[in-house]
Amino acid sequence: MNYISTNCRLMSLQEKQVQSGLSFFSCGDKDLDDFFHCDAAEYEHALFGKTYAFVHKKSGEISSMFTISNGSVQARQMRRTLRDKVPYPKRLIHNYPSVLIGRLAVNENFQGNGIGSEILDFLKIWFSDSHNKTGCRFLAVDAYNAPSVLKFYGNNEFSFIFKSEKEERESLQLHENEPLRTRMMCCDLFHYAESLRKSL
Repeated sequence: MNYISTNCRLMSLQEKQVQSGLSFFSCGDKDLDDFFHCDAAEYEHALFGKTYAFVHKKSGEISSMFTISNGSVQARQMRRTLRDKVPYPKRLIHNYPSVLIGRLAVNENFQGNGIGSEILDFLKIWFSDSHNKTGCRFLAVDAYNAPSVLKFYGNNEFSFIFKSEKEERESLQLHENEPLRTRMMCCDLFHYAESLRKSL
């Protein structure tokens, strides 16, 4: 982390709607903008997720936002290459604990600074250090099924949970002509937790 750790501070959505700057936030994607402007507060009120923003220390402008919630990755869905990393006794668990990234967006005015990748690095540490309040083996995302988005997560150590689009489509019980709008991906947090333990 560099840009956000140096120039921004983390705030929750509850902090006076991020100091009243939420209405000016735009990432250039209408669906994401609409969620943060219109739905994030209600989503949080219903206990479906928690939204945070990184706010520029000097200007007070929101540089980026993300929403996270508790989730799980079903063992039967997971590709064997991912499943084999989990110790054998734990493979008997049907669902592995995860944190789901529901939304992630970077303000158009701050794009090009690597903030998206920095947020993912932040979350990897946040949910694997000793101060974490919950058990979390995986960081998961239901990523837009678009080449640029999938490449972004792939470059940040996320792997597809399903072996193929065909398997994922079948799991979701989609008709063969129905588009697969998202792909489930995850990042194993175990080696982050191990590295942090060894550094203590």
